[in-house]
Amino acid sequence: MFEDWAEAKSGMPLAARWLAAGQSGQDAPGVLRAGLRRMRNARHFLVEEPHRIAQELLLKQKALDDPARHPLTFVAEPDSLDAQRECLELFVSYLPGRYPDLYRYNASEESITVKPLDQTFALKDWAHAPLELCERLVQEDLILMREQPVADEANGSASSSGGPKSRSYVMAAAAVVFSFNELQNKLGQPAELIHAPVPGFERHIRRTLNFALTNLQAEQPLWRNNWGIAPSGTLDEPLYGSTDAQNQRSFADITVDDVMAKFIKVEYQTIRRLPCSRYLLFTVKTMADPMHSLEKVPAAAACLAASIRGMSPAMCAYKGIEDEPTRDAVLSYLDSIHAE
Repeated sequence: MFEDWAEAKSGMPLAARWLAAGQSGQDAPGVLRAGLRRMRNARHFLVEEPHRIAQELLLKQKALDDPARHPLTFVAEPDSLDAQRECLELFVSYLPGRYPDLYRYNASEESITVKPLDQTFALKDWAHAPLELCERLVQEDLILMREQPVADEANGSASSSGGPKSRSYVMAAAAVVFSFNELQNKLGQPAELIHAPVPGFERHIRRTLNFALTNLQAEQPLWRNNWGIAPSGTLDEPLYGSTDAQNQRSFADITVDDVMAKFIKVEYQTIRRLPCSRYLLFTVKTMADPMHSLEKVPAAAACLAASIRGMSPAMCAYKGIEDEPTRDAVLSYLDSIHAE
């Protein structure tokens, strides 16, 4: 489905393409879905636009190298270290073989070179924080999730492996620059609180999502997409995770021209199970394009319009669409694209 999108020279906006490729979680009015899909063609990483890799990795370096920002962009539970190591081992074994033009691994020196940056990392220098090194290698943000037993409804005790095959998941480590913020408050917290409390999560998708994650096999990764409307296309201004982020993406009382001046941010999210530690690796690739770029991909405009029409007022507010006139302006613009 996506093979003809691989060349940047196609001029097709990346964010719009992946918005169109996804499955809206809100296209049935009043119903919230996780929108998880089986991954095809092992697309764990998106590198359709290699010319952006250096730019985005430099943004990450700037954040992670800043003593003030570092604790805001990398957190980890001590017990997550083995899972972090496993993640790094997978990256080192996978990336140079899959993308030889971008990565080179030196086995004798145990180092990996990111060719677009002309920068080499010695693995031993990151023994204390393997996931942070992973974050410096790829454009995606990275989160490790661990299982947490769910209280048994009948007697209040923790479920054992012999009980219902569903567990909740909490954030055990995260290296995130682009997707969400306030990582320190989210360490050890349930998955649904990563972005923020999502309206309708408890009622509609908690059980289904927990079941899907609990039964996820290493050889059967999943993917989904997420979107938000942003005031700018700057990647390292997260749209999720805090009151400030919510205020940034909120807008009201605007015209169609105002809508066109904003940006669409789309996240391509993947979830896979690490085979040894059994942790889940959650990757988030953030893409941003001007809203008017949707005019090149009418299917994306139609997808977004269907999603908005299916949203409750609370979910619209979560997405930043604060009132009915704003919703009408956004839909008017999107419908005009799809009608052409």
